Amino acid sequence: MTYPEEKRPDPDELLSRIGAESQSRGKFKIFFGMAAGVGKTFEMLRDAQKAKSEGRDVVVGYLETHKRKETEEQAAGLALLPRKKSKYKNVELEEMDLDGVLERKPELVLVDELAHTNVPGSRHPKRYQDVLEILDHGIDVYSTLNVQHLESRANIVEELSGAPVSERVPDSILEIADEVELVDLVPDDLIKRLKEGKVYPSEKVAGALSSFFRVPNLTALRELALSYTSKLVDRELSRLEPTKDSKLSEKILVAISPAPGSGELIRHAKRMAFLLKCSWVTVYIENGRSLTVEERKQLHSHLQLARELGAEILSLPEKDLVQGILRAVERTKATHVVIGRTTHSRFRHFLEGGSLLERLSAESANFQLVVVPGGEGKYKNLRPIWWIGKSGPIQYFFSFLGLLAVTSVNLLLLNLVGYWSIGLVYLFFVMFISLFAGRGPVLVTSALSALLWNFLFIPPRFTFFIGKLEDWMMFVMYFVLAMVLGVFTTRLRSREEALKYGEEAISSLYELSLALSRTHTTDGIVNASVEVLTKTFSCPIFVVIADKDGRLDRTAHPKSGFIPESREFALASWSFQNRKPSGNSTDTVPLSRGLYLPLLSPGGCFGVLGLDRESKQPLEPGEDALLHSMLNQIALALERIQLLGLRENARMVEESERLHSALFNSVSHEFRTPLTVIRASLDLLDREIQGDKGKEISLLKEIRGAYRKLERLVNNLLDMTRLESGRLQLDLQWEDPADLVLGAVAEEESEKGSHSLVSEVDENMPLVRLDNRIMQQVLIHLIQNAFLHTPEGTPVRVRASVPRDHLLLVVEDEGPGIPKGEEERIFDKFTKVSSYAHGTGLGLSICKGLVEAQGGKIWAENRAEGGARFLIRIPVMTFPPLEESFG
Repeated sequence: MTYPEEKRPDPDELLSRIGAESQSRGKFKIFFGMAAGVGKTFEMLRDAQKAKSEGRDVVVGYLETHKRKETEEQAAGLALLPRKKSKYKNVELEEMDLDGVLERKPELVLVDELAHTNVPGSRHPKRYQDVLEILDHGIDVYSTLNVQHLESRANIVEELSGAPVSERVPDSILEIADEVELVDLVPDDLIKRLKEGKVYPSEKVAGALSSFFRVPNLTALRELALSYTSKLVDRELSRLEPTKDSKLSEKILVAISPAPGSGELIRHAKRMAFLLKCSWVTVYIENGRSLTVEERKQLHSHLQLARELGAEILSLPEKDLVQGILRAVERTKATHVVIGRTTHSRFRHFLEGGSLLERLSAESANFQLVVVPGGEGKYKNLRPIWWIGKSGPIQYFFSFLGLLAVTSVNLLLLNLVGYWSIGLVYLFFVMFISLFAGRGPVLVTSALSALLWNFLFIPPRFTFFIGKLEDWMMFVMYFVLAMVLGVFTTRLRSREEALKYGEEAISSLYELSLALSRTHTTDGIVNASVEVLTKTFSCPIFVVIADKDGRLDRTAHPKSGFIPESREFALASWSFQNRKPSGNSTDTVPLSRGLYLPLLSPGGCFGVLGLDRESKQPLEPGEDALLHSMLNQIALALERIQLLGLRENARMVEESERLHSALFNSVSHEFRTPLTVIRASLDLLDREIQGDKGKEISLLKEIRGAYRKLERLVNNLLDMTRLESGRLQLDLQWEDPADLVLGAVAEEESEKGSHSLVSEVDENMPLVRLDNRIMQQVLIHLIQNAFLHTPEGTPVRVRASVPRDHLLLVVEDEGPGIPKGEEERIFDKFTKVSSYAHGTGLGLSICKGLVEAQGGKIWAENRAEGGARFLIRIPVMTFPPLEESFG
């Protein structure tokens, strides 16, 4: 009776699959030019035609010919993928069918106009994001791009030409491209092409010539394109051949705010990082004040721009901007700090101990300070000069109402305590207000309380005149003290709020890590994660986990706080497959209800976590950093559970293999002793039998046949034990293949029964370096296998030849052959697929191990005329090396 063997994945196959996946990203080539009309699309089509002639599968994903005749002729013969049609504001628009490209999966796809903005509602807002997804699926891409669409150069082009650049792509697109081909054209030739109608229709030529297509503009654009391309080449050379002068150790830090001018700071820092070939960091200093909705959107836009350009994002809570920047420099080890100019008044600078530039310059011993030219107002919104505007009207109303109440009480107390004591009451009230209100209400309350004290209480009353010197001194001291106490109290409260927020974040992380450490199941991890994240971010949480085969489940985890609809669930699946965030406030379907984030760790992706962000503002930088820290902890916990399971499985397999080997050794050696006795007894009986005793002779033959079968089983068990333990020793010698084949055939002559055994050996075969004993054993196994699996009387042939650079050994029969689809499985241990099968099913597995131990290969196939054929290929040398010396 045989038992079906569990089909486990081959480790070598898994490794090769992993290696293939790591190298499966498609190749990206960009045709780069200074402006429209230089011939980028034409060059792209010409290269595509060349690729098609070489046999590659080429598809046009999106092509814009602008009705240029030569471009349309160049595109002839290329497969064109139908465009996807969608409606926006009752207008039907056409876009590249991204899903169609991924489903078609060509070798190469052409995508024109890389900087194009997709129709609202598309999966990605920008076409370059579609291209990145295509590359992630292992498809090569050709695309086109003009220099004015580069994010770091767009503002320069706007200043040069006066025309706005609305469609932009991050510079990292060019940096990740495998090849950038510059398509260059002299400005005069481009203007000539424009006048000939080869760029734009004739009705647009006059306007283009008078605005964008002027020689100074085109010359500047050409210089930008040439300069950027040369720096790309220089960057690639320094990457391939780094020198001791490499500046990769440098780092750039750029400080930003919600102010609109921060975008230019980010672009300037990116250009510097590109020139210096170093990494860069964008830091936002959280000064404790609440941001308006517009400021939140502006800050989120700046941070998203920095991410697209390849910056590392850092957010630090610090009331003082300078101290925050210095902390960021210390943490990141930055060598350059990029800031913009401020427009604060001299009085404000005096109160703060100097301007931002002056204070940073005094501390810039370990870094170089870079002030962006023309950066006026870059930081004016970070700490507004009009402090009153930071607090809401409710705080002002209640502060004023409280001041009136205190004034009423002071009027009643005047005759009892005197007007100096009334000043102390007002001072206490100002300090009390500063515990609850912002800086603006505190300063206004301080000034009004001083005026009311003067007008209502200091003699002469009901005038602002002060008669006594000591009253003047008291009034001035009160005014200053009220201001200082109010400001310092609000500052301490802001610091307390920042520390409280940091403590809450640390507490949430600690609570999550503690909960994750206490559970040892996937369900426990999900339950703990949903509970902590729901409380931390005040929104329902959605979780879906990958199964044991690495595929995402089709249903959400039962603990999930919200269940997305089918369209949103498909978005979560996209995040899992592409290992990228998607949904609300991201670049992939940003208008979705949920924000979906993959649970990533070094071991892979273990699922997707979603947050219900419907009608909510984007996460602030601190919240975003906290969320990603929590996601890392959850992913690592899931990986820990997986590794525990793998360790337990590995332990069980190890114990099983140990028992397996011990059983083989025990059974084999236990059989050895009785076999020896049986063989000795048979030899003794042969010598003692006298005369023609047919019955006894027949009985002896049956006993001898049974003995040989049992001996073969024991030898197979021993051989398999040696192979699996790695103790097989090879004795490689130069052998004649003919002797190998004839020796195996002669050994099996007595076992063939009614079968016919034929050998065919080519003449003048060279010597082959192999282990003759082991290879003869392989041939004997194959011959015996043919005897066992074919009907009586059928022939078995053994052939040997040396075609090209290898020895080819063939054993074939005319039996029923191998069942279709079982050609590879028959070499597995304990596999028997024939109705004629006998034995344990170890012979072919042993043959495979012995052949591969000598660097060879063995496989099986069915003969066209019927029967099975086993082939062995052993690499050989033409002849053995000559001796270096002769005795």
